Amino acid sequence: MSNADEFTFQGQGTLKRIDTFVSKAGKSILTLVFETQGQYPQMIPIKVFGRLAEQAASWKPGSILAVSGRLGGRDWNGKVYGDNVANNIEVISGSDERDAGAPPDNDVPPPSDDDVPF
Repeated sequence: MSNADEFTFQGQGTLKRIDTFVSKAGKSILTLVFETQGQYPQMIPIKVFGRLAEQAASWKPGSILAVSGRLGGRDWNGKVYGDNVANNIEVISGSDERDAGAPPDNDVPPPSDDDVPF
């Protein structure tokens, strides 16, 4: 199958949660659940495998991730089920949690009134 025969996607969104499912073969399948912004927010599930699944531990809810991948699906008992599978993920910005080494903004002392401006 050539690349011309594939349906692909790309976009970015806020990571809401990571769901884990274990297949019958005993392999972990991770589904990243994103929420889009706008008047009608959408929940978007995107599956990750292999090296991306290993990297998922470093992604935290609230992070904004850019994702590209392929669209797929399968027929089971006469119903078609769609899959969004990530090929590449890039962190655009981390979650709202502060870095452990970064001081909070409110730790800056207020200006002193003892200083004379002249």
